[in-house]
Amino acid sequence: MTLQINTRVDSITWPLNQNLTNQEIISQLELTVTENGHLISNDNLSINKKAVNRSEAGVYPVIITAIGTNNEYATKKIQAWVTDKNNVVDSSPALQPAPKKTAQYTSSNTPASPKRKSKKKIVYIVLGVLVLLIAIIFGISACQAHNDTVQNEQAQSNALNNTNSKLDNLSEQNKQLMQQNKELQSAINTYKQDQNKEELQNQLNQIKTENEQLKNNAANNQALQNQIDQLGSTIDQIKQNPNQADSLLDQMKNNQNEFMQNLNATFQKLVSDFQQLIGQ
Repeated sequence: MTLQINTRVDSITWPLNQNLTNQEIISQLELTVTENGHLISNDNLSINKKAVNRSEAGVYPVIITAIGTNNEYATKKIQAWVTDKNNVVDSSPALQPAPKKTAQYTSSNTPASPKRKSKKKIVYIVLGVLVLLIAIIFGISACQAHNDTVQNEQAQSNALNNTNSKLDNLSEQNKQLMQQNKELQSAINTYKQDQNKEELQNQLNQIKTENEQLKNNAANNQALQNQIDQLGSTIDQIKQNPNQADSLLDQMKNNQNEFMQNLNATFQKLVSDFQQLIGQ
């Protein structure tokens, strides 16, 4: 099964000091969810907006998660541009040109005092130095803010990749377990037709070997390990009592609902842990 989140664009515009609903985000992205190439409902979408600071302009990550009809999942990261398009201000400082001064004369027709001109020149120099210092401070602050943003995005990207890796492993191990269930059912159906115990034993041994390998790979998932143990135990019982294969298989299938609930709880915990990490 293939679950996929599709968007026309990979970023949205978020008005400064305003909130966006999930539907507004979906509308901007023109988002759809497909399963095996077919459109499905967006009702199971989860949109994590905790990282967005609505009161400060900048670029923030938004994580979208979709769950399919068979508890499959898909995630997509988009960018939210928080901006105020109607209030663009040029913050670069600038000096106003000094007004032209006319020569001043005393009542005795003599030029203005050279000391007064010297003081004005010093004032202009001091103002120029202050403006330059302010520009340097703003430049350093902007550079630091950019570096902090880059580091934050890198940390969030690493966390997302780590969570995606865990979810991929969980999904792949579940697929392998379901495949072993199908192989066991097929072996039982074949035995019911030809009553060949030797062939049944060979098939059960092969499935048992695959089951042990899967158990080793799922060492960090107790819920999945319990289900793997259940399959392994059922295989051993069928090897001893082939004629009771149907009842043993039905008994194992009765535990599938509980396992799927545990699997879904594990998935939700991984998503919750990742959302808390993004929100920190």
